[in-house]
Amino acid sequence: MGFKFPAVARALAAVALGGLCASAWADSTQVKITNHRAAAIYVSFSNAAQGAGTISWGPGCLKTGATAKASYARVKPGATCVATVASTNGSSRFCAAAASPPANCWEAQAHHQTMVETNFEPASAPGCFGGGSCVWYDVSVIPSTCTDEAWRTNQCQGQGGASYNLPVSLSCEGSPPMPTYTCRGPKTTKYGSAMYPSNCGNPYATCAVGTYPNGQPCVDGVAAYFFPMFTPPENAYQPNAVCIARTLAIDFLSGK
Repeated sequence: MGFKFPAVARALAAVALGGLCASAWADSTQVKITNHRAAAIYVSFSNAAQGAGTISWGPGCLKTGATAKASYARVKPGATCVATVASTNGSSRFCAAAASPPANCWEAQAHHQTMVETNFEPASAPGCFGGGSCVWYDVSVIPSTCTDEAWRTNQCQGQGGASYNLPVSLSCEGSPPMPTYTCRGPKTTKYGSAMYPSNCGNPYATCAVGTYPNGQPCVDGVAAYFFPMFTPPENAYQPNAVCIARTLAIDFLSGK
């Protein structure tokens, strides 16, 4: 997970600030989780301390509960679960599964679960750029022990396999638009033997989806973290955006 606020992220944040008003400020963020699949799913949320996150499950969120390391809810097929997440959660994760609630989203890699990585911050935090409470968001399918060097060597072969079980799309509702990151399968060897999802942006690209390098829209860009992207040149175009005083939408999609 990045959250280093690279130059491209600061530029996106400047766009996001347009049109905001003081009444939008609050130290919580609304999250809408929609299940587009044919069967119910369980969605879990783990906070920065690997504990049950501070989250209020609202309409459409069923059979809610908590383990020692995650809060969870069941979402019926075709339904939307609306939750409110406190900004105190900081760096955190959502993950999901069909059979039962994931017990800890920080262990998603060990169970090959798609990671929705979030960083909830209060309005006073520098990462919100003075626009109100915010959440940074991205999709990660990084294998358990994958490093930037391992990716460059052999696309993280033998590093635990891709962290992927469900297709997902992330977006920030409202105007002006912010990046939408969509990651779908099926899992193939298209990007090496780690069995990454095959329709998940282009991890070899040199720009991130939703950005405008040199004033031109990024075409066929990076849409998810396939590897950490901590080092140059990749750290300059991480697929990581901020949703300021708006609703984060998490859509679990149909298909593999």
